[in-house]
Amino acid sequence: MEAVSKEIIECNKQFYQTINSSKRIIVHQGGSRSGKTYAICQYIIYLLTTRKEKLIITVARKTLPALKGSVYRDFMEIAERVGIIYFAQINKAEMTFKYKNHLVEFISLDNEMKVRGRKRTHCFLNEANEFFLEDFNQLSLRTTEKMILDFNPSDVIHWIYSDICTRDDCDTFITTFEDNAFLDPEIKKEILRMKEKDADRWRVYGLGERATFKEGQIFDNWKWIDYKNFLDKEHCEVVYGLDWGFSNDETAIVEVRRKNDKLFVHELLFKKGLTNQDIYYEIKQLGLHEEIFICDSAEPKSIESLKRFGIYCKASQKGVGSVLNGIQTIKEYEVFASKQSKNLLKEYQYYIWESNRDGQTINKIKQNGMDHLMDAFRYAVTTGLSRSRDFVIV
Repeated sequence: MEAVSKEIIECNKQFYQTINSSKRIIVHQGGSRSGKTYAICQYIIYLLTTRKEKLIITVARKTLPALKGSVYRDFMEIAERVGIIYFAQINKAEMTFKYKNHLVEFISLDNEMKVRGRKRTHCFLNEANEFFLEDFNQLSLRTTEKMILDFNPSDVIHWIYSDICTRDDCDTFITTFEDNAFLDPEIKKEILRMKEKDADRWRVYGLGERATFKEGQIFDNWKWIDYKNFLDKEHCEVVYGLDWGFSNDETAIVEVRRKNDKLFVHELLFKKGLTNQDIYYEIKQLGLHEEIFICDSAEPKSIESLKRFGIYCKASQKGVGSVLNGIQTIKEYEVFASKQSKNLLKEYQYYIWESNRDGQTINKIKQNGMDHLMDAFRYAVTTGLSRSRDFVIV
């Protein structure tokens, strides 16, 4: 056990912040290479080697490849360095680690059943901004002691800020690469280069500060609410927008509801590599094969293809100034977007005006590939909705 004690003492500050916190929820907000994930893995091993009562610890990442290439690898490296790996039972297929009477399980949340799994004492959400609030809620309901989250603060708006950090049973800690005592000097130099090259990236990934809206943000006043709190469909005008994609771009579908001067938008599909037949099956699986879809008019063959599958499609109205007119039309509404629309949220933050050589914004959308769901939303609003805002009064 001497080797264990020596290794655990050599920790970054996140380890001590976690071990000294009395709160049920601990959030580690940090810049790039701040050492937060590694420190939390050390904390887990500390628990395994010091606690006598049985512990069940869940370590979660959104996808399996990300899980294997990050936190699982870090944990196994530390377990080997401190020596407990040689006294543990490891099931690589199930990704479980048993030490004495304790169990650490590594799971990805690409399967809903994994979220609704066994009860546990501790749960660690690695890169928690990849998860949905419902993921957190389901895991928290089955966790008896502590919920630990770490993330890079690259999102302007996120449920971690609004629903977790505001709780009275939560401690939030912010760290940077300067707090990582074990960071390679060359990596540190690379991070410091961001300071001169990109002020926005430096603020988030260098200083660990929450992202802010970018200059030239097209939309900046949407309200993000839970999808279940949308107005009922029977009280709204409802239409669906579709933007085509394939190998390099995602096919995007949104649901839009309108009542008077309020719009409600929800992301339904955001996926690459879909053929028109695949899109038909996705729509059918969503139970929307009898609904109206407003599609990008740039692909009339695709529209005709979906029609032959039995989907009612209508081409979006395009022409000179149609994009700017569509943006202006959306701006005239109070917009409510669902918190579950993760990719829409990301596009919302990067949907910005282009700048000229003098740094002044111009009436042209910056082409950064972050506009597929936004385009689908615009098609639905400008072509699919009735012109009168008094379509529904009830």
